[in-house]
Amino acid sequence: MFNKLKPGETEEDVLRMAAEFNAERQKNPNFQPAATVVRLQKPVGKSLFAQKRELGKLNNKSSLSDDKTNVEPSARVATVDAAKQKVLLDEIHENMLGDIRGTKISANLMDNVLGEIVERREGVLRPPIEFQQPKVSCIRFENSVNSLTHFVFKNGQGKSLFARKFIAKQSATSTSSSPKESEINESTAGHSAIVQDPKLTQEIHTENLNILNQMREEDILAEQQKLLSSLDPALVKLLAQKREMQKKRSTVPKATKVEVIEPLEQSTTNSTALSEDNPAQELLQQSDEGNWLNFNLIEDHKLAWMRDIPAKIAQLKPGQQFNARFDWKGVLLPHSIEEMPQNVDERELYLHGEEPERPGYSLQELFRLARSTVLQQRISAFGSIAGILSIYNQGFYDQVLSLPVSKIFFLLRFGLDDNAPAQLEVVSRALARLFYNETDEVLLDHIYENAYCHWQPTLQVLVDNDETGDSTSFAFLQRYMALLRTNSKAFNTDVEEESDSRLSMDDFQLAETDLMSCLLRTNILQRICFILRSVRPENSTVESCLKLLIRMARTNGQTAKQLVEESQLLSVITSNFLPNISSCNTLFYGQPQYLALKLLRVLICQHLDIAKQLASETFIESLKQFLFYRDDIKGKLIRVQIEALRIVRCLLLLGILDRELFKQLLPALRQMLDWHYNHCVFDVGGPALIRQHAAALLVAIVASGESGACDIEAQKLLLEPLHNCCCSWMHKATRATALKDYTQLTLLSAVLYAVGWFARHGYLGTASFRQFLHSILPEFVSSAGFAACVQQLTRGSIILRRFSDRRNSHAPLPNVGAVLMHDLGPQLVVSDTYPVQLLSNLWAFVETPLEDGQKQLLQALMQPAVLEPLGEYLKELSQHLNRFLASNFFARSELKLVHQLLSTEGIETYLTNTQLLQLVYSYLCCLPTSQARQMKSIFERYIFSGKYVQLDEKSLELLETSCMEIVYSHFIADNKEPNLTLCYTQAPVLPSDWPYFQLRLILNNYLQNVQQHPAVIYSENQVVRMTLTFVEQLERQGLQIVSPLEKLMYLMISFMGPDSQFLDPELHKLLHSQLLQFYAQNATHNFNFEATYEDKGSFEPLYYLFVNHFEAASYGDELFSSLVLLPLAQKYDNKWRRRIWSEHVQAMRFLNCDESLVSSLCNISLSLSLISFFLQLIGGLAAYLEPVEQEPSLLQLYGDALQQQLVRPGSIAHKIARHHFNNSTAIQKTTSF
Repeated sequence: MFNKLKPGETEEDVLRMAAEFNAERQKNPNFQPAATVVRLQKPVGKSLFAQKRELGKLNNKSSLSDDKTNVEPSARVATVDAAKQKVLLDEIHENMLGDIRGTKISANLMDNVLGEIVERREGVLRPPIEFQQPKVSCIRFENSVNSLTHFVFKNGQGKSLFARKFIAKQSATSTSSSPKESEINESTAGHSAIVQDPKLTQEIHTENLNILNQMREEDILAEQQKLLSSLDPALVKLLAQKREMQKKRSTVPKATKVEVIEPLEQSTTNSTALSEDNPAQELLQQSDEGNWLNFNLIEDHKLAWMRDIPAKIAQLKPGQQFNARFDWKGVLLPHSIEEMPQNVDERELYLHGEEPERPGYSLQELFRLARSTVLQQRISAFGSIAGILSIYNQGFYDQVLSLPVSKIFFLLRFGLDDNAPAQLEVVSRALARLFYNETDEVLLDHIYENAYCHWQPTLQVLVDNDETGDSTSFAFLQRYMALLRTNSKAFNTDVEEESDSRLSMDDFQLAETDLMSCLLRTNILQRICFILRSVRPENSTVESCLKLLIRMARTNGQTAKQLVEESQLLSVITSNFLPNISSCNTLFYGQPQYLALKLLRVLICQHLDIAKQLASETFIESLKQFLFYRDDIKGKLIRVQIEALRIVRCLLLLGILDRELFKQLLPALRQMLDWHYNHCVFDVGGPALIRQHAAALLVAIVASGESGACDIEAQKLLLEPLHNCCCSWMHKATRATALKDYTQLTLLSAVLYAVGWFARHGYLGTASFRQFLHSILPEFVSSAGFAACVQQLTRGSIILRRFSDRRNSHAPLPNVGAVLMHDLGPQLVVSDTYPVQLLSNLWAFVETPLEDGQKQLLQALMQPAVLEPLGEYLKELSQHLNRFLASNFFARSELKLVHQLLSTEGIETYLTNTQLLQLVYSYLCCLPTSQARQMKSIFERYIFSGKYVQLDEKSLELLETSCMEIVYSHFIADNKEPNLTLCYTQAPVLPSDWPYFQLRLILNNYLQNVQQHPAVIYSENQVVRMTLTFVEQLERQGLQIVSPLEKLMYLMISFMGPDSQFLDPELHKLLHSQLLQFYAQNATHNFNFEATYEDKGSFEPLYYLFVNHFEAASYGDELFSSLVLLPLAQKYDNKWRRRIWSEHVQAMRFLNCDESLVSSLCNISLSLSLISFFLQLIGGLAAYLEPVEQEPSLLQLYGDALQQQLVRPGSIAHKIARHHFNNSTAIQKTTSF
């Protein structure tokens, strides 16, 4: 018997089944398939007139054959002609009007559609389908009604008022009949088994009833006894059994008691019988007030549809998954109803088929609704999906559910092609919530007004496609180290980069790789242009489209250039959303939109060429109009001015706004300073948007000074009101007990930034800010509000958090990482009281002292209330610095503050040398390319100074040269593009094991099979000596640079130099001490040789490379041999021993471990390189002998090596093989060694 095809089977399975069928048919010729395909001959096509003619001929023949034979020939011919004429007229009529008379309808077709039509007899109820009652020749109508009542309305359920009245009437009439007659009828009714004629049976039955009615009960019993005595007892018993069986089959159960309906005037309202939570309770109360007809009678079965669905939810086990369901706002609903709020009407969440007892809708149901033909259903589904995405981007659904983001994207993109304004609004909002992370954008805007926070993140998907050919770069070394994850025989010196295959991907593959590229592939720019230009929706669709464009512009420079090339789209945006300010009542079209300005700002930051293309005269005039406008400034126009000031800052930093253009903006800037001096409220009760506007104004003025556009005349015009504003706001901050709002901290940070820059680099110097520097600022530093601000540093620090962010929560669509995943829920990476930017700008006065005004400030900063919290902060950093969060885009300012503190004289008094070196090492491992200057200064201050690291002169020079080569290369990379963007993740320049950098070069040379690079003036001996000595000093201070297995790998690399300089006595002595120390520290450590480390590969390929090098250039060195033997201990996997004894058995011959070394321990004259080899083995020789080996294949290898004398007698390899072979019982041995 053959099985059917199953889902997932391929063509190969079909061919296999066909071969099996043919083989079976050859064995049995009569074997036939279950179904065969028969090809029928297609009838020859005929025209409509030909078909009519043939039909007419058939009708004529049939009519003629039915005629009587005595019809005369003339009459017969006349009949035929009349029939032909009638057929012809009918055909013409049918072709003109159709078959309106229904003559062509088949009777069989009508029967199939309607079924057999039977007229219903009056007064007879139709029995239910489930009830099959046997035929009864004589049954009373009342019994039929009662039987039907029992089967249809069981237990009185489901009966309407009219049915109950009718049944009550019938039951009343049935009670008037004689019970005796009923008993007789019930006992005697039925078919006769002897007489087959029904009429005769009825007559006999009637006659019997008449006779029985005339007899007395005693006579009936006497006749019954007489009849029974005359019959055979066996026959009587058989008939009795047959009668009982017949009663069981045919007897109808007695009808339930029928409820009698009392007259309406005698009934009372019984609505109180319902429970209070029944939805019909309120309706029945209204019926009492209005005296509605028959509403005082409760019919429970008709109110059943209004009842709550009974909760039949299975109890979930801890950790058990279940299908997620959401409400219309996208909120994830709990699994059980008990967890739902009881005071909310959620009946609309139960309108689904699957899991009817659970509220909410699954994603599959929302997807189905989103493709509905009903617009309102589509809007509801898309709105729910938009809510889901909004909550998802805030991090509340992380580790709770996994969303199919790519599928949701395609659904939304299809929905955006509908031109209905209502659907466009909700779909565009959902798409914007998917791509435009609202939390990231709000946080980026909040920190923008701080010093050096004008850099914008790029959000492209990171791909390791570094094509640098520098053999000393980490990227180059990492590619070679990655080869260690593969087979050791497959090494190749040519590292080929994988070509970009995104063009060959289909849409679904691209969506799983790079969602933004997939969005651009769908012609989204053209679609948005059509929506804004042709559809012109006057709703939030405009904002959603602009948010989508902003996210596209943030991707990278290439995407930004692609967006700028869409000239029609930019023309639509500038003409409709950046017009002259007017008093029209429209919300979007004809009104300036701050999102349109933000889009242009992001594009300007991407590249200098884009900025020059966008900064046209028309655009500059629009900026001037926005900045000069003062009539009725409201929330939206304030945002527009803030974005205009930010664009001015970017254009100044890029050098596009020269002095002439800046002079045109001077009156507006001066007017804004005067307005803020009079109206800006610094306290928390004031509007935060106004404080942000003031901060944007200050940093724009500073940017004019940095770019050189603010000449001496402009400074004379601006510095006086600037000084007044700074004094006013700083004085108000001094009186405050605490700074509770982030805009307050931002405004103070901008004040210090402006005063510090113009006091150092301005034409007027410190004379313009004398009162601020001598009085106002020292008072603020000594205030309680500043002390509370410093106390918040450790609590609000980003790099001290012990959690991760959401940068790569969905890898194809990265975000900036504004949300941290805390155990108690998502948290913002920057808190409201984050004081880092304020302290950084304040510490700049200490880092680069001014000519005067420093004494009071330094005295205020040196107070214990300020220095002690900073010392505690640095101590925490030395132990708990989170290197992953240090690469967060928002942590750049904090890394800058740490550098300022480490560069402060006397800070080491608050830290021990161990804490200080641990902090410096961890800090260097966190610095990205954008902070290469800070990296250089820290190296020079703490590493190369000789104060904290004691190295000889050559080693110190080599360390400085190798480290500076890394730093200088990133100096160049930091300034290669004229833009204002940085990558969203600030990857560190140095890895965590950067002290071993030079050993990587040795491995690199070995992998490339080249000698020492001729440009390197330092030998292999100096490289190994410098590295091991430097690492040893760091480890003495309590630093753990790498794990034990990683250190073992680097110690192995120390023997893989091209010149085999490990044989040098001095270097050999250093390696010996390092190995003894390593073995002593890890005597009880179990190495996990299967572990894989990022950018290093795994241990196994490196080990086999090491064994190959041992065979070629070990010279029987004991230290080299000890590293070869280390993975061969009995406590590790026998795969290491099997491969060495099978493929590298010749290496075991070179293991130099004679027994004479044991007795030479006391011989002091021997060199340290000849110390007992047994002391160099972790665990001693017993670790390689016990327990006895039980692997037969390995024991066979031991025996072959001993028999063929592949190992030297007396060596440690010989002892190991002989011990296991002789003492093992896993194999049968014919000889012993």
